[in-house]
Amino acid sequence: GQSHCFVVTLSTDLYEFSAQRLDNIGRMASMKSWSLWAIIASAVLLTAALIVTFPGSRDLGRRFFVSMHRNRTAYLMLLPSIALILIFNYYNVFQAFYYAFTDWSLNTRTMREVNFVGLDNFRKMITEGYFLLGVKNLVIIMLCSFAKLLTIPVLLAELVFAMRTLTGKSSKRRYWFRLLLVVPMVVPGVVSTLMWKNIFDPNIGALNSFLDVIGRSEWKRSWLGDPKTALGSIIAMGFPWVNSFAFLVFYGGLINIPEDLFEAAKVDGSNPFWNFFHIHLPLISPQIKMLVITTFISSVQDYGGIYLLTAGGPGTATYVPGLELYYAATKFGQYGYACAMGLVMFVVILIGSMLNLRMRTQELN
Repeated sequence: GQSHCFVVTLSTDLYEFSAQRLDNIGRMASMKSWSLWAIIASAVLLTAALIVTFPGSRDLGRRFFVSMHRNRTAYLMLLPSIALILIFNYYNVFQAFYYAFTDWSLNTRTMREVNFVGLDNFRKMITEGYFLLGVKNLVIIMLCSFAKLLTIPVLLAELVFAMRTLTGKSSKRRYWFRLLLVVPMVVPGVVSTLMWKNIFDPNIGALNSFLDVIGRSEWKRSWLGDPKTALGSIIAMGFPWVNSFAFLVFYGGLINIPEDLFEAAKVDGSNPFWNFFHIHLPLISPQIKMLVITTFISSVQDYGGIYLLTAGGPGTATYVPGLELYYAATKFGQYGYACAMGLVMFVVILIGSMLNLRMRTQELN
């Protein structure tokens, strides 16, 4: 008899509907349909904006559809893969657009209890403060990432490129330098981050031990535990900032510069510094812009290194928006709020990518 009462209680708890809940279900169903139409309209408007912004895209689109019709058998064979990508990758993204305007959280037992809250999640980002603190730290990290990207890798690429001669010995030397600069790419990022965590360790870390050796014990710190040094320590991670991928991209751009340009410049009395500012930099500008936009995107999204080193602390000294999104979704169960933050970050990345494409199109024209 007791088990029978429990089942009845459970079933009434699950299936009892109030007028307010029924009204909410109706509003949520209406919102889903409106969201679908909004996504379709956004796609149409985005396509129109691309056509207006990039006039060459009209001819490109026409050629694409002609090629698609000509090779329709191949596209039909690709259709299952495209369908799977749309279902398992893009469908979840579209859901995030929808749930960003709801109070979906760990406390909602069923999706029937999810309510439409409008822009409340976006207001929370501004009023709560953590997201804005994260944006401030993110801007500092991003600017320092740009500085590191455009200094050491460019310098190393220039030095290796300057070794070019007709002798085989110099060719072998360049090969070994390239190899040594690329080898760090095989080290997983997590391993590198944990290595730097040990370097910054206040008790057995290499940094404090080095300060003891040189007689500067008063400079010793709990580098990741002090709010004044935590963010700077994260920025300093990876010193001397030899970015192997950036080095390869810059070096590839340099070796593709026609040799005739250097011979003509030499006849006019140029020197290495003149060549760098008037030949090298202008001709590797596409590589520079590509690396800048990829660094921008990865900086907005990345939080793994900070999570492993400080988890956003001490306090909020190293907090970033990606970490706030992760905590909202995993620790606090605020799924709607996490979707709203993801939507904002997506828009920021999209705007940055569009500006980069726009600048490249203007250069080509």
